[in-house]
Amino acid sequence: MSIGNQIMSIRRERQLTQEQFGSLFHVTRQTVSNWENGKSYPDLQLLVAISDQFGISLDTLLKEDTKMVKAIDRERGLGVAKREKAVNHFFTSAGTGLVASCVISPASAARTAIFIGGFLMILIGWWRQSRWEEKMLSRLAENPDEKN
Repeated sequence: MSIGNQIMSIRRERQLTQEQFGSLFHVTRQTVSNWENGKSYPDLQLLVAISDQFGISLDTLLKEDTKMVKAIDRERGLGVAKREKAVNHFFTSAGTGLVASCVISPASAARTAIFIGGFLMILIGWWRQSRWEEKMLSRLAENPDEKN
């Protein structure tokens, strides 16, 4: 049974309209209709909220809906990839800022230490970015039909 059919079944068992069901989770009636018709899926946080609200395990909600499980896995993977990319960007940007600040500061031991620290941050950012790109390329090679 698909997640949409599960949601419809839960809603009907509780004798709720799509409007009432949607208001419980702060979504529109149209959104609930799209879920039930398989046009879209609720995100992971909403699935947890539905599970908690009606005392149904996530396993029961997702059972046999391989499309939904794949969508959740993909969403989780994209979240991890975005966080990794943000960390990479932080290292290179912060390092660049530290190195740039050394250009206008007077010569001292602190300036040298800050310059070395900034340069190391840039290198770490580049290294992490290259690892991230390799991981993304290998993931694309494994799943050529998957688009970002």
